Amino acid sequence: MGSAKNHPSYEAAKAGGIEAALTLASDLVNDAAIQKIADLIGDKKPLLIPVHAEEAISINRIPLAYALVIAAKLNLTIELNIVQAAKVSRTGTDGFSRLAFPPPFAGIPSSKADDAIILDDTLTQGGTLANLKGYIGQFGINTLLATTLTGKNYSSVLAISTDALTNLRGNYNELEPWWIDFFGYGFDSLTESEARYIINSKKDADSIRNRVIAERQKGFF
Repeated sequence: MGSAKNHPSYEAAKAGGIEAALTLASDLVNDAAIQKIADLIGDKKPLLIPVHAEEAISINRIPLAYALVIAAKLNLTIELNIVQAAKVSRTGTDGFSRLAFPPPFAGIPSSKADDAIILDDTLTQGGTLANLKGYIGQFGINTLLATTLTGKNYSSVLAISTDALTNLRGNYNELEPWWIDFFGYGFDSLTESEARYIINSKKDADSIRNRVIAERQKGFF
């Protein structure tokens, strides 16, 4: 297995100040995790697409560092042209604030690939990874798996379950048309954790709509 500092993408990352993040990622990633990823991808050579996100204080380099560690150990290519298109400060916010600001992505892949592994530093409700999966899908890139360095156990399953979707639509059927108009997608594009957050809030449809709008308005001031 190779060193992250010998990977072709390292020099570009180094210019952005990757050293501390690389040390952290290297410390957190163990051989068992790498082997699990290797078993899941088999003979495929997916692109590694990390989330490039600007946090409220500084640029978050940890996802790229995580990608470098995996790329070096599994001889994979990192895609650097896919970036988060707007700064969305969601660190320390609650679930409704996260729902109000799904992070957008932009860029055209520099490498042709059928498959990808998407990566982030941490997993909360899974919205960032879900949006990245949807974005690269328009280029015909299938997401084999998503992985993060840390995360919440209740968010480990990203795809919304049939039970959660049925429950959500049963309780908030009148909310979904507004949701589609406001966000451009329906409840079936939410993650399991996002759906559970809405259901467990015990709020009615009007309260949820008003809360999402209020959070969006706060974000623009």
